[in-house]
Amino acid sequence: MKRSAVAIPAVALASLLSGGCLLGRRHIEQWRQNPDPLGGIPVRFPPSERRTVVMSDGAEIATWTAGSGPTIVLVHGLTASRHDWGPMAPLLIAAGYRIVAIDQRGHGDSTAGTAGYGSEQLGADLAEVFELLDLRARCLVGHSMGAMAAMGFAVRHSAVFEQRVQSLVAIASAGATNSKRQSLGLRIGARELPNALTGVDNERLRLIAGLSVFGKGPSLHMVDESTNAFWRCPESVRAPATAALGAHDLLDELGSVQVPSLVVGAGRDQLVRPKQVADLHAALPHSQLVTYPEAGHMVLWERHVEVAEQIDWFAQSLVPSQQGSEQD
Repeated sequence: MKRSAVAIPAVALASLLSGGCLLGRRHIEQWRQNPDPLGGIPVRFPPSERRTVVMSDGAEIATWTAGSGPTIVLVHGLTASRHDWGPMAPLLIAAGYRIVAIDQRGHGDSTAGTAGYGSEQLGADLAEVFELLDLRARCLVGHSMGAMAAMGFAVRHSAVFEQRVQSLVAIASAGATNSKRQSLGLRIGARELPNALTGVDNERLRLIAGLSVFGKGPSLHMVDESTNAFWRCPESVRAPATAALGAHDLLDELGSVQVPSLVVGAGRDQLVRPKQVADLHAALPHSQLVTYPEAGHMVLWERHVEVAEQIDWFAQSLVPSQQGSEQD
């Protein structure tokens, strides 16, 4: 099966095209020696209760609930699943929260349906899941495409959002993906790799992942966990979902989002550039910005302890209200 990353930095692509064996081995050996923030533990969501919502187009959206207390809803990014929240979820549960993780359509244990992808469709999914499961979230937290889905929910289904969501947390995400660089990366990512690249070995896959989605000094364990997650996503989902991200452009509409927001950026993110994060922060009227300078797109693994603490602080800073808040 042919695959590609959403966007491949120039050094990774050049290394892939040229064979890059020596360079690849050097990177991988360095990553092997680097400290591992995950402690070598497989990235898995903790034991939880499954509830499934059937969409009008036939998609079955799986949700996973663990813990007790005010509700935090977690929405993963492209080619991922609830398991991406595995390092962070136990920390939030221990801090006294009920965690609800959603497998987006076609990802994890959710089926694809026929309605397609894109932030507006994924936002509609979230609105329906919130209503059918009667969710009221202290925080709605999204990573990358998951935050884009949350934006679609907020601006296209504002009545439901305002009633059921008290705050928004956007991690490594953007209000629009229409920059020339990103549009090119998404167009490339939506296509199958040419035949000359179909036999990519594990070393080269590691190289692409390590240079694309992590910041300074990733561990080899994190790199391998990211490639494992990538391969678990079906090609029939990955390609159209990647293409649909190219139409994400809600930046000018985010001024209507009146809930408090926390925007989390990463200084070495190769997929969502720091300027896009800054633009998102500026577009949200009641937002705070936190940046981790040495982290990459997978800041939710690289800095999972700090990000969990930041979410906890943000959630506690909110004044509970009858509208949009969980009954504590």
